[in-house]
Amino acid sequence: MIQSLRLLGKSRQLAKGQTLFLQGEQQGNLFFIERGLVKAYYQMLDGKTFIKSFLREGESIASLQALVDEAPCSFSVVALEDCTVWEVPRRPLLEAILSSPDQLADINQFLLRLAMKKEQREYEFLCLSPEQRYRTFCTRESALLPRLSQQDIALDLGITPVALSRIRKRCASLG
Repeated sequence: MIQSLRLLGKSRQLAKGQTLFLQGEQQGNLFFIERGLVKAYYQMLDGKTFIKSFLREGESIASLQALVDEAPCSFSVVALEDCTVWEVPRRPLLEAILSSPDQLADINQFLLRLAMKKEQREYEFLCLSPEQRYRTFCTRESALLPRLSQQDIALDLGITPVALSRIRKRCASLG
């Protein structure tokens, strides 16, 4: 799938802190992260931020509402590191999917992985304590830990940085 995306799209360089797209924009492209790390997040009217996910090398992101229904993006994406991304415009992507069974199968796999990731995240938020979420995050995303700020880790876990500090101290004392 990656090779065909390259044929349909173009490479973009993002500097750390630069946005890929913003919540509310009419932008329905698919992005493949070739190098770097990005954060997808929701911005509330009161200024609060909720992290949707972190995406690193080899992962893709799009606002499905924007891609499928041409609705505004429901979240924003910002580079946490300098990045190289492949941007595939909506129309060529949809045409390729409709004309190729292989592309359709690849998109189905992408959507299934996305649905499983969302199901896992829902389970963790609904069924695990903040400390259990932190331990799970550390196990599953150990390679990401040095690349993320404590603020972003706390936001991803749905807790304050102070609560994260306390959890980290408890975990460190337990070994």
